[in-house]
Amino acid sequence: MTFWPPCVYHTCMKNQERLNLITDSLSDALQSFCQFESLQEHLGKLPRGQARALLAIGKDAGRMMDVALKTVSPTAGMALCLTKYGYYQPQDERVTCFEAGHPVPDENTIKHSRTIIDWLQSLPQDMELIVLLSGGGSALFEAPKAPHTLADVIRLNKEILAKGLDIKEMNKVRATFSEVKAGAAAKHFKGKNIRVYALSDVENDDPRVISSGPFTSADVEFHIIGNNFSFRQLLKSALEERGLDVVNMQAFESGDAATLISKIRQLFADNAHNPNCPIILSGGEVPIQVTGNGRGGRCTHLALSMAPVLAQYKDALFVAYATDGSDNLSDVAGAWVDAATVNKLKAKGIDIEQALRNSDSYTALNEIGQVLKTGEFHANINDVYIISPCS
Repeated sequence: MTFWPPCVYHTCMKNQERLNLITDSLSDALQSFCQFESLQEHLGKLPRGQARALLAIGKDAGRMMDVALKTVSPTAGMALCLTKYGYYQPQDERVTCFEAGHPVPDENTIKHSRTIIDWLQSLPQDMELIVLLSGGGSALFEAPKAPHTLADVIRLNKEILAKGLDIKEMNKVRATFSEVKAGAAAKHFKGKNIRVYALSDVENDDPRVISSGPFTSADVEFHIIGNNFSFRQLLKSALEERGLDVVNMQAFESGDAATLISKIRQLFADNAHNPNCPIILSGGEVPIQVTGNGRGGRCTHLALSMAPVLAQYKDALFVAYATDGSDNLSDVAGAWVDAATVNKLKAKGIDIEQALRNSDSYTALNEIGQVLKTGEFHANINDVYIISPCS
């Protein structure tokens, strides 16, 4: 696909300057996204006077809870949050926050999930339940059916993570032995009605796939308040405010890494010799099969895989960024590569193919200072790919 829009601003812009504009734009877009304006709008339209309980589950549960509390006023004990360790410290005394393991469940996963089940069963019949869902809920919210145990859950999660299954296939496997997945959590609630507001980290925003669909049933009201594409629209605006021309691709990239690499390679080939080419935004989530014992994640692996391609184009730049700020490593969000990356790695004695085979992409790119650290704001809405074919 070739893009030929009028553009003069970033012609001859040095890669470091362009990278700074991109990372600043990512930071601004994430900060804007994390205000969850759509959630505020939805909750602001709810009828007044109805008793409501709040339940937030996922890696973005804390920020979503804080936004919801601006509009919804639950009484003490009527606001529960389940998120990843270290992700949320509630300032509101009405909120009870539970923390558990991610991406692999732990003892607190089972303990707190069963506490939430008991809480759902205890809610009065005149109560309305507001559920705030975000990515990560599949691992965080789990209560296995007997005779399955925590050990079974951990083993299964490690197996499906290592196989590189996409999120839909992963959740299908998880749901087969769960008391909360595939609509099962909704059955524990006997109150008035359920309204779900979800950040989507899945293709086509399928409610049955987001956090393994714990509250999916015919009588549940379900709203998508943000996804990968809506974030990229904010990123597009942030880049344009800095004078850059930007094209935001509509598709959500999924499937296998080889296909995605081929697509991105073609975008560079089609546009690298156009002096007026725009920055191209793409996004999605492509699982990487673990084949070694090194350190790396989806984004660092993809960036390192693209390094030989960019060596062909003097002014090309590629950024892969995990919006949740955790590209398999807690303090790493992604990485960038350009035409000089291959030679930098060679100078350090690093073999790209060997690093990829050993799943050691982070180590390789960190050695030459081309990883991107986690910023202040993050949201679990998959990965973003920033393709800049020319300077």
